[in-house]
Amino acid sequence: MADPSQTRGQLRARIALSAIAVLLVAHALFYSVQLGWDVVDDAYISFRYAQNAARGYGLTFNRGEAPVEGYTNFLWTALMIPATGLGLPVGRVALALGLCLAVGGLLLTWRAARSLGWGAGCGALAALLLAADGSYALWAVGGLEGPLFALLLLLGALTYLGEMRDPAKRPISGLWFALAAMTRPEGALVFALTGLHQVATRLIRERRGAARQDWLRLGEFIILWGAWFLWRWRYYGHLFPNSFYAKVTLEDTAAQTQRGLRYLSTYLRIHLGWPLLALAFVPLVPRRGRYGVGYLLLMVGAYTAYIAYVGGDWSVGRFFALLMPLFYLLVARGLASLGRWIGPRLPARRLHRLLASLASLGLAGGLFVASSLGGELKLFIEPFNARLAGEARTTMGRWLHQHLPPDRVIAVDAAGQLAFYSELRTIDLFGINDVQIARKRVSTMGQGTPGHEKFGLDEALARRPDYIIIYGTALDYLATYRRVDLPWTDVPEYRAFLSTYEWRE
Repeated sequence: MADPSQTRGQLRARIALSAIAVLLVAHALFYSVQLGWDVVDDAYISFRYAQNAARGYGLTFNRGEAPVEGYTNFLWTALMIPATGLGLPVGRVALALGLCLAVGGLLLTWRAARSLGWGAGCGALAALLLAADGSYALWAVGGLEGPLFALLLLLGALTYLGEMRDPAKRPISGLWFALAAMTRPEGALVFALTGLHQVATRLIRERRGAARQDWLRLGEFIILWGAWFLWRWRYYGHLFPNSFYAKVTLEDTAAQTQRGLRYLSTYLRIHLGWPLLALAFVPLVPRRGRYGVGYLLLMVGAYTAYIAYVGGDWSVGRFFALLMPLFYLLVARGLASLGRWIGPRLPARRLHRLLASLASLGLAGGLFVASSLGGELKLFIEPFNARLAGEARTTMGRWLHQHLPPDRVIAVDAAGQLAFYSELRTIDLFGINDVQIARKRVSTMGQGTPGHEKFGLDEALARRPDYIIIYGTALDYLATYRRVDLPWTDVPEYRAFLSTYEWRE
């Protein structure tokens, strides 16, 4: 017969896990309301590629033109092809799928602590902090690849650690890392870091750099990821995605790195800095509980340095949301170590548990207020008018599709919803989907908003688009274009948000 106390403990754990999952769903749906039950404009860039692929034009932004790789999330884009092919509301599909994947990442985070031997309490704390984090909740429903990449990253890391613990295991972590690298290019960096950790571990433990298991892992990764990489290189003709050339410089990187450090500083500020301080208690972990700590520290530290090097992102925490399952596992491990150090100094075991529970809830509440209400909501959703922007661009795109001939050309400063819904040939003024603009030299790279520094107005004007559609009225000075009042909406707020400039014939 099962031990009644053990059964009650398992029941309490399941109830707690269910409550935390509900918390994450509610938190994410709060952001869905803020976004108008749609996803961010950038997600529609991927949907545009999926739309053209579903119609037989290939993975291209403008059909009939040479393919340009303006996305950095191949696997996520491929997953959207069936939805666009079937005519489903792809924004809602991406929202629902992202939320499911984020919940999956939360559940796996819970189990990860147990598989590493850290205990159910550590897993529960990591999951609770993950559910309370505003960046993780927002980008669960933002429509981009973040939840998929975070889940694959966690699967690869945990599987790898399990393989290193059991040499007889057949390795499959190489497959998870390959899928992660096909979702975001940084997956290849993570696999390289894993290889470094594996070599160091083997040298320390066995006086050799690799075992048969390690060669099999490497072979799996090379076969799957390598085949895909060769295809995309042949298809697009460039080593890196076009968006990389538009956003990042490899020449004078000082300003870019400084901006990345400011991005990191903002992220730490809206998290009150305490999660980072919690890592200071990781050395208190008993020796038998340290398995995996060094590897996770390597992953989080190196990836954070990479984010700073490339200059961060225009969002508040989108890039860091990719790392959060790994990060909060470490934070929970550090806090659990602190709790075990304090516990024996308390007069009663029940008091220890009560204080630990209250402290966990207090930390989660503080994290929600700082990272969500004071972070993503205050610094991203409200300043960017996210809901208004999405609704205005969607309305305009649909009107263009219904009222303009299909041979018309538009130039835009937001290449997602306008391009997707209008289905017109589109010039991306910021060069994410334009080879010529992406490779222009800008002396102030790293000093502006990431991804918005190469504004190719001159390059666009040379191609004489029929209409230029942008936020605001910054192009009133143009002699060859005039601002026109097209009857695309009756909503004054939409009209005030977007301006349309027409070629003067």
